[in-house]
Amino acid sequence: MAVPQNATSKTISKGSAIDTLTMEKRKRPIWKSLLFSSITFLLLLLFILFLGEVAVRAMVYLKSRHYPVRTTTADPLLGHRTVENFKWDGIVTDASGDTSRLHYSTDERGFRAFGDLNAMRKKVFFIGDSFTQAIEVSDDQTYFRRLGDSLNLEVFAYGARGYGTLQEWMILKKYLPEINPDIVVLQFCSNDFINNHFELEHNSLYNNNRRRRPYFNAAGEIEYAVPAKIGWDKLNERSLFFQFIFTRLERFLNQKAPETAFTEYHLEHEGAQYLPFVASVARTKEVLRRFRETLPPGTPLLVFTTHDDAPYFEAISDICTQLDIPFVGYIPEAIRENGHNTLALDGAHWNKFGHRIAADILACELADLLESLPDQRAVLSQH
Repeated sequence: MAVPQNATSKTISKGSAIDTLTMEKRKRPIWKSLLFSSITFLLLLLFILFLGEVAVRAMVYLKSRHYPVRTTTADPLLGHRTVENFKWDGIVTDASGDTSRLHYSTDERGFRAFGDLNAMRKKVFFIGDSFTQAIEVSDDQTYFRRLGDSLNLEVFAYGARGYGTLQEWMILKKYLPEINPDIVVLQFCSNDFINNHFELEHNSLYNNNRRRRPYFNAAGEIEYAVPAKIGWDKLNERSLFFQFIFTRLERFLNQKAPETAFTEYHLEHEGAQYLPFVASVARTKEVLRRFRETLPPGTPLLVFTTHDDAPYFEAISDICTQLDIPFVGYIPEAIRENGHNTLALDGAHWNKFGHRIAADILACELADLLESLPDQRAVLSQH
């Protein structure tokens, strides 16, 4: 059967076009091909990262409907700070399954409570970590608000999750001239010894906050470091997706590491003799010494602890004794012996009952300190 002439012509033309394209591809420089492939790959990678960021942010948003999240942010001097003007209202559940309404708020400075600077009442400045930031309880149920109500005090309270004692001292220095308190109360947690020493935090399985923070070095100088084993701090702070990936990857590597690689193993087996812990105790003592020296004459410092586990409790108790700082150490025992559940949903921080017990105990100690205050307070210009 004869093929029509025009069909043959079309077939030849099509074949010629394919040959021409093939020749053009062969003539295309290699660098152009590599550039095209690289751009395609980068665009695809950016699209995947974008989807990952959107997915993680969506997860965080859903979580934020049930609890305050992302309540701290990076800070060049402090390492991180409490987010200012933060407000959250909702219903939360504690460790026993009981529900209650939570109203959490901070002011324009990040303070959970900032009283009247010109008030005639005695002013007390509370500083601490997550137990003082207290995202688990409403503003009026925190231990410091309860103390303000029961003792008729003007209350100022600043706390940030993951803070170490050095960061708390930096908060004191920053706001002391403005507040000029009659008493300063420092809330101490056993993991502060971990957060006060880079090596202890870097190798910690449970108390590594993975965020850039200031540390005292052996010479008593402030230096900054990131205790995370994996990841870039700036990327961690700016991208929730990379924060999620780096955290999961670090957890995976921790599961593969021997238990002797972690701070907790050495503290359990060596206790207070573990050399990095000895160094942390010395540096913590130096911070508390500076705490006391920063305050004007006649302004007392009171320290209380949220935990009494060894070797941390003995260490902070001894430091306060050596520096002649009033110390309250029996709050943890009182909370344990209480009949109510005193823990929030995370099983670590206090719920409203825990804060109530802490306030009741601190009220006695603060009342004694208030009675001992001279009529005329020293002013900062005399310091």
